[in-house]
Amino acid sequence: MPRIPVPALDEVPPASKELLEWIVQKQPTGKVINMQAQLAVAPATLAGYVALRRTTEEHGTLDQRTRTAVLAMSGAALGVPYVERLTARIASAAGWQPDEIVRFTEGLGSGDERLDSLLAVVGEAGKNVGLVDDTAWKRAAHNGWTPEQLVEAFAYFSIAVYSAYFTNFAATELDVPSVLAAKA
Repeated sequence: MPRIPVPALDEVPPASKELLEWIVQKQPTGKVINMQAQLAVAPATLAGYVALRRTTEEHGTLDQRTRTAVLAMSGAALGVPYVERLTARIASAAGWQPDEIVRFTEGLGSGDERLDSLLAVVGEAGKNVGLVDDTAWKRAAHNGWTPEQLVEAFAYFSIAVYSAYFTNFAATELDVPSVLAAKA
């Protein structure tokens, strides 16, 4: 049972309505999900989430597949079911196949050593409250990831963290269908 009721769109504060309109334009489904509706109860909270998303769109330099792989790895590392599903769905919409998402989020590799080294950094950050082992960091640098790109990966990671902490805080009911096969 959610701690914060999911409001109808006509029940959210006026300051949240414009932000939700932006979200709807960006969603592949064209609809607001439970987490976003709950965030809209307090415009400052929704604005924080939207700011993270807008910033990565406006200033991000990583290609879309890399961005979404980072998001999916972050979601998997954080281990929050809502965010695992959401970030896997975003990666799928960017062209990642379900089996590829499972492989790289479980640390089995994407088939691209360079990408895997970046995913290892965000995976460690997710599992260790932001801490990343020097070996993982050096491996990513050795594979050509610049300091700017590593810091940018943190921006995508932060979207997953914001979402994970909020959905746990609000006890958000799962309304994001899985794109991955059920685990046996």
